[in-house]
Amino acid sequence: MKPTALLLSLAFCLPAFAQEALKPGEVQLKMPGGGSYIGTVKDGVPDGRGYFRDPDGMQYEGEVSMGVREGVAEGLFPNGDRYQGQWRDGKPDGRGTMTFMLGGAYEGNWRAGVPDGRGTMTFAGNGRRADVTFVNGMRVGAAPRVQPQPGEKTSFAILSGANRTGSLMKDKEVTSSVPLDVGYEGLTPAQKQFVRDAYPALDDGDEPPYPLKGPQELFLGLLKLTGRYQLNGDVTIYVLVGADGKALSAATSGIDDPEAKRMAGIGAALLKYKPARCGGQPCQMMVPFKVNLATIVR
Repeated sequence: MKPTALLLSLAFCLPAFAQEALKPGEVQLKMPGGGSYIGTVKDGVPDGRGYFRDPDGMQYEGEVSMGVREGVAEGLFPNGDRYQGQWRDGKPDGRGTMTFMLGGAYEGNWRAGVPDGRGTMTFAGNGRRADVTFVNGMRVGAAPRVQPQPGEKTSFAILSGANRTGSLMKDKEVTSSVPLDVGYEGLTPAQKQFVRDAYPALDDGDEPPYPLKGPQELFLGLLKLTGRYQLNGDVTIYVLVGADGKALSAATSGIDDPEAKRMAGIGAALLKYKPARCGGQPCQMMVPFKVNLATIVR
């Protein structure tokens, strides 16, 4: 059956900061490691105000002190999280707001790249706002993390259907910390915790969306695309799941071929989902799928 009836937003576009022509006093530099810089300099070193773009897609625009990202600026992280506020030594530090790709936001104090001190959390899905306190990235009063039971399995894999020549062992294809063929209700408490950990602003007691039968069907489809289009590297697909469990949109990054990118997004959007639950009620929320195709054994 050809999936032609579903209209999707499949172009994954983390919005780049608008860049105009060079202004008086600005230069454009290639940075060590492959990044770039547009802005003012002092003695050939970025200083004053400028825009950095790193090879991994990280973007930074704002104040710079002798090559160091420091001062007031805006940053767009490779995973889509966006931070506006104070920076020190290249990390959020001081007062600022992080808006999370998977929903919700935190506005408050930061230290060395993590929330630290008092602030306000806007939780994903339900939009509830609450005054919170963090200590070195850990929210005071949050529900304790669930740890795996002694002997609990923490590594799972999809195996290929063919044996290697001269061996009865099947090639390992995709590994995961949770079973790939099990829905959310079938996960252990520790496995559910692993899924929840992807959401920085998920309220205690709420649940993220999740494929009804697990993500195995999608990953098997990616394996087929890998062989057909010679895909390699990290692939991320974000699917916005409505309160009815249906995909509203899908966005894919890490695939350059337009047709392969389209098919990956459609595959993710056609999965059936358990919707997120906010305050005990179904709600709209994003679900991420991440796989490193470079580690696949073919």
